Amino acid sequence: MSMGQRIVELLKQEGVRAVFSQGDITTRDVLMHAERAGLLTVGPRHEACAVFAAMGFYAVTGRPQAAFGAMGPGVANLLPAAVAASREHIPVLIFGARRHQGAAHAIRRGQWLSAPMEPLFAQICKFAVVVRHPAEIDDAMQEGFRRAVSGTPGPVYIEYDSMMHIQAWDYPALVPPSRYRAGPQGAPDAAIRAAAQMIGQAASPLLLAGEAVQHHRCQSLLVRLAEKLGGPVLTTFAGSGVIAASHPQALLFQSEAGQQAIARSDLVLAVGTCFPENANYGRLQAFAAHDEQRRFIALDTDLAAVGSNRPVDLAVPGDLELTLRQLIEALPERGLDSRLPEWKSLQAREHEAAVAAIPDRGALHPSRMMLEARQAIPDDTTIVLDGGLTIFYQHAFFEKRGADFIYGAHYSHLGCGLPQAVGVQLAQGRERPVCLITGDGALGFHFMELETAVRHHLPLVVLVNDDRALGAEVAAHMNHIGHTIEARFSEVRYDQMMIAMGGHGELVEHARDVQPAIRRAFASGKTALVQVRTDPQASHLEPHPFAAARASWINADVEDRYGR
Repeated sequence: MSMGQRIVELLKQEGVRAVFSQGDITTRDVLMHAERAGLLTVGPRHEACAVFAAMGFYAVTGRPQAAFGAMGPGVANLLPAAVAASREHIPVLIFGARRHQGAAHAIRRGQWLSAPMEPLFAQICKFAVVVRHPAEIDDAMQEGFRRAVSGTPGPVYIEYDSMMHIQAWDYPALVPPSRYRAGPQGAPDAAIRAAAQMIGQAASPLLLAGEAVQHHRCQSLLVRLAEKLGGPVLTTFAGSGVIAASHPQALLFQSEAGQQAIARSDLVLAVGTCFPENANYGRLQAFAAHDEQRRFIALDTDLAAVGSNRPVDLAVPGDLELTLRQLIEALPERGLDSRLPEWKSLQAREHEAAVAAIPDRGALHPSRMMLEARQAIPDDTTIVLDGGLTIFYQHAFFEKRGADFIYGAHYSHLGCGLPQAVGVQLAQGRERPVCLITGDGALGFHFMELETAVRHHLPLVVLVNDDRALGAEVAAHMNHIGHTIEARFSEVRYDQMMIAMGGHGELVEHARDVQPAIRRAFASGKTALVQVRTDPQASHLEPHPFAAARASWINADVEDRYGR
């Protein structure tokens, strides 16, 4: 068979459902066999979006997907997305074509469609290899899957000569994944017993959940564990939505109530998080209060990651689903922390005060837009997030009611939201709604992926916070310069562009029109865009929500280590 067919067979037996690749000549045999094998074949308008879409697919399935790039510039376009996948700990198999090795290794200048890419991917990915013969593809892909999903997940890169995928080879029988890589492993019994004992001795345990809970599809297990613990549950920025905000134990990390709960805890059980910078590394700000009396337990898939950002007292390594089940089984029921009603009440008052403080200058404030949008977007909708300040308005005023909020909160790669939303909708099918909440700046990076969504008949709804600016940059420019330099945009009718592509588009300028427009967008059954014109002054006339928290992420660790 051809190497292209072999690649597809190896992908399919690993549970890969989608191949993201433009219809380039260097992937034509892979695409032909992928189509014949019943895999989704999805051609983005930009190669980076192949990786971003694969990331979105993984985020709601827990299964890595494949992205391909054409030789030369096509592979180079994959590189920034590979960085994002690496920083967000998302496994993607990235394939890159290159010129024939005779040309690739020649000492020449001015070669067409040629650049040495494998050394660059090797610096970013967990594994990078050049396949020099069709016989090598099995070893390369088996090692790729081993590395991608082991420990802390991440992308891998496999490069092959541009015409090699059409070459035939006499391959042996497929080796099933269970024979070339280890399956999910639970935690050692001793670690589970030690964790149960420490939790039993704690007076005020707190649970901190991260994005790995979502990636491993463990939301319901996390809630069961939380209810056994009885204490407050906080999530990192990337873990938003893994527990509903209405749950009696759920507190917003950035709220005063959340900070009080952290400061008064004597044990933190961290599940699927590395204690990232936007969670103050688990040792700064509120964590610094009484830290010497607080104990830490980390449930993580990667022993090498434990203790990197802060010391922990106990590591519980293993597959997250299995370790959660083990710990739930080992723990007795505890009653609810008596302070939770007080903290929930405090958080409600904080929110009411924040709503009351939303300015009304005549133009629609982005905070008000989020409040209106929450009332119109169905609760079971998977939310994908993108943008700068848009993220913060959303975090403060768009209640987390569902289980899936997709956001690359570690690297915050602007512009990846739209292709990720395409991947999410492809993974979930047409039955479950998907909504991208984005700023206009982020939307502009890969706007043409809306055509990809239309081409695949995806009922994706895009909600745009259109303040005609890069909001965070406007605020910085106004404070430092007194005017903006290339941080504002002209007025663009994104809704009309959406209609021109064959989708549904609406422009909204008043709060009263936001909900009806969103409901019509979902009802259309088409790829839809609701463009909400918001107050362009909001970004710099008042601090955005959680502005102080954001500043602490950036500055607190440096100041702690080196002083002000």
